[in-house]
Amino acid sequence: MKIIHPETVIDMAKNTSISHCGAEKRLKRPASDVLLFSVCLFGLILYLFPVAGSSAEVPLNISADKLEHSSERDIYSASGSVKLIYGDAVLIADDIEFNNTTTDATASGSVIYEDAEVIINAERIDMNLNLKLGTMYNSDIFYKQRNYHIRNIDKLQKLGEMTYYIDKAEVTSCDAIPPEWRFRAEDININVDENIKARNATFFIKNLPVLYSPYFVAPLNKKRQTGFLTPSPGYSSTKGITVKQGFFWAINDNMDATFYGDYFSEKGFGKGVDFRYIKDSKTNGELWIYHLNDDYLKRDFSEVKSYHNQELPYDMSGYLKLHLVNEFDYYDALSSTSSGRFGLDAWKTDPTGLTLEERLQKYLESNLQISKSFTQGRTYFLGQYRQSLEGSSGAVPQSLPELGFIINTTGRGIASANMSLTGTNFWTKNEQRGQRIDVYPNFYLSAGRIVNFTQKIGLRETFYILDRPDDTSSREIFDLRSIISTRFLKKYPLFVHIIEPTVEYVHIPSVDHSDIPVFDSIDSMPNTSDIVYSLTNRLSGAFLGNSEGRLRLSQGYSLLDIEKPYTPVLIESNLISDSLQFSIN
Repeated sequence: MKIIHPETVIDMAKNTSISHCGAEKRLKRPASDVLLFSVCLFGLILYLFPVAGSSAEVPLNISADKLEHSSERDIYSASGSVKLIYGDAVLIADDIEFNNTTTDATASGSVIYEDAEVIINAERIDMNLNLKLGTMYNSDIFYKQRNYHIRNIDKLQKLGEMTYYIDKAEVTSCDAIPPEWRFRAEDININVDENIKARNATFFIKNLPVLYSPYFVAPLNKKRQTGFLTPSPGYSSTKGITVKQGFFWAINDNMDATFYGDYFSEKGFGKGVDFRYIKDSKTNGELWIYHLNDDYLKRDFSEVKSYHNQELPYDMSGYLKLHLVNEFDYYDALSSTSSGRFGLDAWKTDPTGLTLEERLQKYLESNLQISKSFTQGRTYFLGQYRQSLEGSSGAVPQSLPELGFIINTTGRGIASANMSLTGTNFWTKNEQRGQRIDVYPNFYLSAGRIVNFTQKIGLRETFYILDRPDDTSSREIFDLRSIISTRFLKKYPLFVHIIEPTVEYVHIPSVDHSDIPVFDSIDSMPNTSDIVYSLTNRLSGAFLGNSEGRLRLSQGYSLLDIEKPYTPVLIESNLISDSLQFSIN
C-alpha cells in the first residue's frame, strides 16, 4: 500500500495489508480464587483492564476488503472481512476503525477477539488495544485457562480506575449449549480492591433454576473481610431440604470466627460457631461448637470439637484435642455437622484426626499430650478420654494418664531396631482399674534392591497391676512378619506409573489371655498365621496439580481357618492433589 498526502483516501483491494509498530501494556493475569461466579468475572476484569504495565513496541497488521487512512488524524478505517493483528491479539469484524496514535479500536459486526487468554464474540467492541480498556456490547467470552464461559453480556464497561459495571451475565464451565449448569446475575458492580456485588443471582441446572439470591456479595481482594458467606443448599434423606448460611468475622490478622445458621426441613434450626487463632507455626488452635434442637425426635444435640498446639519451655510441645457430643447417637441422627467447616483447610486432614465418616467411628477421643523430642526418639505424657458412640462410656477404659518413651528406628547395614516403653493407668467407671507396663522392642533385617526381603520380629513383655480385682499378672509374646516385594516403574511425559506386588506372612503364636484384662488392642493379640498378598498401583505427577493416585488390592489367606481361609478382597483407593483429597475403602 502507498500513502500519498494527508487527508488522501486510499481504496484498497481485498486483503491488502498494512503493518506498523505501536506500544503495549503488559497484562496482569488474575490471581483471585473466590467463588466460581466472582472468579470468572474478576478474572475477566483483570484481563481486560489491567492496572499496571510497561511499554514495548508491538507489531500491527491490518487486512480488509477496503481500507482507508487519514494521515492527519492517523486513523485507519477498514470494512469487509477485516482482520487486525496487534501483538498476540487478533480482532476480526465487518468494520474496524483504529487510531494509530492512541491505539483505540472500534469494531462492529460479527466481532471476534482472540489472544492467548480469551476468545470474545460480540456485536461491538470499543477497546484500547494497548491498555486493554474498553466496552463490549452483546458479548460472549471464553476464558481459556480455566475453561470458563461468560455469556450474554449486554454491556461491560469501566467506570473508574478500579471499578467496573456489567449489566447482566451468565457464567459456566460447560461448552455445551444449553450448558449443564450456569450462574446468572444482573446489575454487577465490581471493585477490584474490595468486592463484587450483584442482584438477582440465580443458579441453573440446565434450564431449571435451583438456587436464587436477590443480592450477592463476594470479596475479591486477598485480605479477609467480614461478611456473609454464600448460602449452601442441599437435600438429605434424614434431614430433608437443607440451607446452610455462614457469617465470617475477620477479628484481626491472626484470629477469626465464623457463625453458622442451618435450616433442616425435617429437623429444625442448627447453630454453630468456628473460632480460629494462630500465634505462630507452633502455637495455634481452633474451637467448634454446634447445637440443634431436633423438632422430629424432640431431643437436643450438641457437639464440641477443638484442638490447640502450644510451644512449651525446654523444647517441649503441648497438644490438646477435644471431641465430645452430648448424645452417643449424634452422628447417626445428624451425620457430620462440621464437615467442610472445621479445620484450617477444609480439603486437608481434619486436625482432630477423624475422617468425615464420623458415624462409622466406635469412639471419640479427647486427649492432652506433652512431649519432648530428642535425636533418636521422644518421651511423652498423655491423658486420654474415649467416648463411646455405641452406648454408655462407663465401661470404656480411659488412659489417665500414660507415660511413654519411644526410640526411633536406628540401624547399621541391613539390620535395624526400635523400641517403645509405656506405662498406663487405666480407669473405668464400672469395671476393672489398674496399671500396665508394656515393653516392645522390634528388630529388622532388610536386604535386596530389585526384590526386597524384610524380616521383622517383635518381642513384647507386658505387666499388669490390677485394683479390681487385686492381682498382678504378666504376658510374654512375640510377633513375626516376613515381607517380599518388588517394584516396576515406568516414566511417562506427564506422570510416573509404579506397580508394587507384595507377599507378606504374619505369625503370632497362641498365648493364654484368660488371666489378663483387655484394655485395648495391646492386650488382645489372637493367634495368627496369615499370608497376605497385594498389588499396588501408583500414579504421580504434575498433570493434575502435583497429584498422586493409589489403588491397592489385597487379600489374606489364613493357615488356621480351614473352613473359610480366604478373607474378602480389600480395595483401597485414594487421590491426593494440591486441592483435593479423595479416598475409597
